[in-house]
Amino acid sequence: MKKLYKTKLTLAILTSILSAEAAFAGAFGVPTAGTAGWGRAFAGGSIYDNDPSSAFNNPAAMAFVDGPVSQMNVQFARVNMRFKGDATTASGMSTQDIAINDTLPFKKANNGGQGGFSEVFPTYFLVLPINEQWAVGFSQVVPMGMRSTWDRYGVGRDFAVDTRVETIALNGSVSYKFNDSLALGGGVTVQRTRGTVTQNVDIYHAAYERLKDILPVPIMPSTGDALIRVKVNNTAPSWFAGIVWKPTERDTIGFNYHATVKNKLEGKYNFHFGEGDESITAIEIADQLFPGLKLYPGGAKIKSRLNTPATASIDWVHQWNERLTTGTSVLWTQWSEFKSLPLIDKASGSMIVEIPYKYRDTLMFSVGADYKLTDEWIVRGGLAYDQTPTRSTTRDLRIPDNDRTFVSLGAGYAPKSLPNFTFDVAYSRQFVKRARLKSTNVELLGGAKMDGKVKASGDVFSLAATYRF
Repeated sequence: MKKLYKTKLTLAILTSILSAEAAFAGAFGVPTAGTAGWGRAFAGGSIYDNDPSSAFNNPAAMAFVDGPVSQMNVQFARVNMRFKGDATTASGMSTQDIAINDTLPFKKANNGGQGGFSEVFPTYFLVLPINEQWAVGFSQVVPMGMRSTWDRYGVGRDFAVDTRVETIALNGSVSYKFNDSLALGGGVTVQRTRGTVTQNVDIYHAAYERLKDILPVPIMPSTGDALIRVKVNNTAPSWFAGIVWKPTERDTIGFNYHATVKNKLEGKYNFHFGEGDESITAIEIADQLFPGLKLYPGGAKIKSRLNTPATASIDWVHQWNERLTTGTSVLWTQWSEFKSLPLIDKASGSMIVEIPYKYRDTLMFSVGADYKLTDEWIVRGGLAYDQTPTRSTTRDLRIPDNDRTFVSLGAGYAPKSLPNFTFDVAYSRQFVKRARLKSTNVELLGGAKMDGKVKASGDVFSLAATYRF
């Protein structure tokens, strides 16, 4: 029985690590296009003429870059998320009606506030042709990243409070041009990932579950203030490759593949108690009340394994005339490999539990165009539809993801007074389908139930400066 309680409680708390990693690796993945790509909703990928973002997205296209080129991009992302609904205790009482034992006067739960975030993330690309056949590239991208921050006293505090994931990738690539219509390329990437996850733990109800046979009266659930904070990090290598074919003078077709990144996550967790609640750690039977958990500030070490999914994209760019060029892309993500994830005790190396996820593969479809107004100005636009990998059984307040549509606009300016420079700007709006959340916490964490919806949207503003040597 003690082993069963340990497994259930550890599963419920450490699932937060799993949710955060899944989110940033797919549902909240960050497109690695340059500003021009954002302006056309990623249509055509990086196979447009002289696109330096090919250094990462399709290295084969570097073979057709006219000369050395360097590009700095800065994106500002703003994501809005609002929850509407309620959470109830195991006995059916709304958590909005329960006072939270933190400081006097007692607080009551709210609806969670605005759970989104704002973030600035840079990307950099460099392409250096060596001769008629060979070219090399270097890049820095942010392929994944997200944050959701809900009010600590929101109705969903026992499901999610704060989630933050940051990934930075450094990449090197090389391409070879066989002739004027065919090229191959490949590269390696090293990604550094950091994640932080926080949620409330209903410690009083967990204790009551262990003592309910001897206590004269029940303990009110969802009144404790005990935050568990989980931090993990990892550095992992992987590879990518691409091919570009020009069947006609006006058509370019590209295919690229980015392999799975095998993450071996390591980190620790610890508790942060509200005023008065830390006293529960001093009682003699604390280890029996919370088997497997370390309530003292030092916490405990954990590890997990996470293979982020492979992706593949096929792109087509067609030049209709000297002014109009259009692009089309289909991006596939192998989310079906996310069947389950293990959680492992680092000290003993023993398997605590293996958590099922059952994600599904996704597709993103995009169409876009460039229109050359003058020798100095280009305008862009595009649409994209991106599927979510989540299922109704895995969607929660921490990662309230659903299908989304991108609507993008952009412009490029090549001033005659600065012949080596080009400047680009783009704006992209994300319309996210409302996400239904209907989940239940395990009994040892209070058995709370959540039923509601999250309305989400996003805006990305992008700026770039390109210098041609």
